[in-house]
Amino acid sequence: MLHAPEVRQNNDGVPMNPSDPLAQLRDIHLPADISHWPLAPGWWLLVIVAASLLGWLSWLLVKRYRARLYRRQAMLKITQLQQDPGADLLPALFATLKQTANSAYPERHFSSLSINDFIAFMQSSCDQPLFENLPSNLDNMLYAEQPEIDSAMAEQLVSSAIIWIKQHQTRVAPAC
Repeated sequence: MLHAPEVRQNNDGVPMNPSDPLAQLRDIHLPADISHWPLAPGWWLLVIVAASLLGWLSWLLVKRYRARLYRRQAMLKITQLQQDPGADLLPALFATLKQTANSAYPERHFSSLSINDFIAFMQSSCDQPLFENLPSNLDNMLYAEQPEIDSAMAEQLVSSAIIWIKQHQTRVAPAC
């Protein structure tokens, strides 16, 4: 018995002609999507470098924040002095400034400096003009029981102290 040749059909159910090569073409099969994982070695290197840089930057910022703690504490004390009208402003202000200087420059001892020498040091360690037009008897005023300080002079002293605390340079050439 003779069998009839098997007729092939395409996907649409249409019989295909075996002599027609175009009829034998099939749809293009796309490859699977490229996976993002595992990462290529270059990406791993980039991740490691970025993480290291981020860690180093964080460490640097924390170190800077801690190094400026004495400035924040001094600003807090000066703010408290400004809000307390009964406080002896002049002695408390210069005591705060000397504590700040001792924290900023631990190798130097400012407690034994006279007020004029200390003011000269503060002026040399800051680029801004500070403590100008001070009275000549400032030494006596510091140790007086009730120093006579007018509000303009008190405001000038406080503003100069704030400028010095915020802007003094911690790397000053040692005094001879």
